[in-house]
Amino acid sequence: MNNGYFDDKQKEFVITDLKPRRLWYNYLWNEETVCVCDQFGGGNVWADYGGLRRTIESGDKNIYIKDKSTGEFYSANRNYNDLPFEKHETHVGLGYQRIVSVYNGIRTEFTLLVPLSGKVMLYEIRVVNESQRSRDLSVYFTVQPVTSLSPHSAYGSGEYDEKLCGFVFRHEGFAIKNPYSKVYVGCDAVCDAYDTDANRFKGIYDGFHNPAALKNEKLASTGFDFSGQYIAAFQFDETLAPNEEKVYKFCAAALKADDDEGKLKKEYLSPEVFARELNRQKQENDKYSDVFELKSPDAYLNSQVNIWLKRQLSLGKTWGRVYGKGFRDVMQDITAFVSFDVELAEKRILHALSYQYEDGNPIRMFEPNFRYPYNDGGVWITGALLSYLNESGDKQILKKEVPYLKGDSYENANYADAFSDEPYVAGERKDSVLCHARSAVDYLLSCLGKHDLVLWRGGDWNDSLNNAGIKGVGESVWLSIATVKAVNELKEILRIAGESEEVIAEYERKKNVLKKAVKENGFKYGKYIYGINDYGEDVGGAERTFLNPQTWAVLAEADEKEILEQAMDVAEKELKCDYGYVQCSPSFIKGDDKIGRVSYFKPGLVENGAVYNHGVAFKIVADCMLGRGDAAYASLKAISCDNVKNSNSGVEPYAVSNMYIGPENRYNAGYAPMSWITGTAGWLYRCVSEYICGVKATADGLTVKPCFPAGWDGVKVKRKFRNEIYEITYKKTGEPKLVCDGKEAEVLPLDGAGKKHKVVCFY
Repeated sequence: MNNGYFDDKQKEFVITDLKPRRLWYNYLWNEETVCVCDQFGGGNVWADYGGLRRTIESGDKNIYIKDKSTGEFYSANRNYNDLPFEKHETHVGLGYQRIVSVYNGIRTEFTLLVPLSGKVMLYEIRVVNESQRSRDLSVYFTVQPVTSLSPHSAYGSGEYDEKLCGFVFRHEGFAIKNPYSKVYVGCDAVCDAYDTDANRFKGIYDGFHNPAALKNEKLASTGFDFSGQYIAAFQFDETLAPNEEKVYKFCAAALKADDDEGKLKKEYLSPEVFARELNRQKQENDKYSDVFELKSPDAYLNSQVNIWLKRQLSLGKTWGRVYGKGFRDVMQDITAFVSFDVELAEKRILHALSYQYEDGNPIRMFEPNFRYPYNDGGVWITGALLSYLNESGDKQILKKEVPYLKGDSYENANYADAFSDEPYVAGERKDSVLCHARSAVDYLLSCLGKHDLVLWRGGDWNDSLNNAGIKGVGESVWLSIATVKAVNELKEILRIAGESEEVIAEYERKKNVLKKAVKENGFKYGKYIYGINDYGEDVGGAERTFLNPQTWAVLAEADEKEILEQAMDVAEKELKCDYGYVQCSPSFIKGDDKIGRVSYFKPGLVENGAVYNHGVAFKIVADCMLGRGDAAYASLKAISCDNVKNSNSGVEPYAVSNMYIGPENRYNAGYAPMSWITGTAGWLYRCVSEYICGVKATADGLTVKPCFPAGWDGVKVKRKFRNEIYEITYKKTGEPKLVCDGKEAEVLPLDGAGKKHKVVCFY
């Protein structure tokens, strides 16, 4: 990596070139607080206060060092003016981030940390005199609190409280709905000077690169009212002997008007807290490490699978897509992370199912709510639930009762592209988890159009095909295929639950009717079309190919292998580019209200002809299911940041991007602008662990059926499953056989004693 390197022992990526093509981000979080920060530590922090989100601080954070003998000052974390630092690097960690710099004999370390619990952000600054002489320094730390809960600046104030060793910023006024009206930014020590107004600190004609206030001996040390931009600026004057170190600790949190800042200070700024919480975060993430460990010929892939994909999909398990909890997103992430934390997976499933309407169709997104009438939510329930059952062996979840969200999904639909914070209202129906799963599938199987395909309504996985079926006539071929897959999963759930053969057979009958409709009305021109819109027009006909219908037909086993192979050959021929597979080709070049917003996107952007990595992950699974190991691995490497054909995409080496801008875009082909917030991470983790390595949980135990590329040999995997540990060595012989502890087996045995098993998979 030209911009840094993986330190797998420390579970860090070290950025050594801090000015790549775009800002590189890291996410830090717990169940209540999220921080997104760039390689310099700037970004946003917000917390959830009982379903109400509140931003705490936002923008650049700076540690300035001023040599009092010369008057020279600089930002130790940002280095705005490109001074000749001896060291400037960022350690991207799991739950923390540390920016390290050395300049003119002064070492500075700035660490950002979200504790394992609590609605608070923590910071630590270490300043070390590495020179051989005593140094007189001023050390400054600046944070920008978010105070404006209304347009009225006259409600605002900021002041320093010496007893609290910090600032209290208030925005208290008439009819403000958000009760968290103040932000506390505190330190573990009293500062020597301070400022509260960002414009005064920067200067009217200066900026954070050259703040006017640092040209003075002391900051203004006064509060401020009516500011458009407040700042918590601390100044500490220090004399450091050679090798002497000074450490400062800070916290930031939003509070109600009558909340006690002193209690918060005591809880989070006590001497041992920062080190304790940093260690707790590391321990929490270490728990995920031994669930699945890969040793393959691809060192980059090993780092991704063993550390970073787990980390990224864990963001989804807690915060969905951060801006909200998409129902399908939560369910997909559960499917991927269930092996890490079975108990949390159960909790997430039960919570998400409460957002399934009484007609069986879930809401598109909750917390905040997004009620556009998407129709695919139910197809993701069965996959998540089956993954939980296979991983845990716990059938009791099927009996647990969960309420439905009140009403019919279309009576409650909002056709505006809008979010709302209306409170959750439980419906009259309350059912077992098993019935929730059946309700979702029953809804889809009954929601059919004149071609006996599932109605499109407001859209499916492809959010931007949002007007093709809005009149209630258009039918989605992809959604029909996905429903076939959901029925396959439901049948296995019913088998595990001990349901009768008659019930299972009835679902099989309905599935076959749907498969027949897909074959007769959805397979045209040697491929699967995407759907039929409200006006009876094919979407994805002879003139355009979509990726997902081809791949999902394989995932759903929706047709004979010969037909599936043909569809995938079309995808290979028509959708491949140097850095993956585009979502559709050619891109739309003219807006079409019969299709939706996808047709208005510029060519190569998002669902309109981008390499949408979520869709590429589906393709990798499909390749493996067809035994195309070389194609699966090539597809995986095409969207990896180490693809030499797209070496300057901008994507972080430790994160997965939502997309690469497609080759039809005029200006930014290959660029990766949107990292972290994507379901791709969970699917890629499953691509490698369950399909390429072939280690898959079933109700009866683990199966191992790899689909390696031809050049791989000597692969090893460690998999923890129901407290048993399986150390798997793969040997290429051409004669498939699985041997566990010296005995041949079809499924890896469970003895219940937490044993370590030696497994050899011959393939």
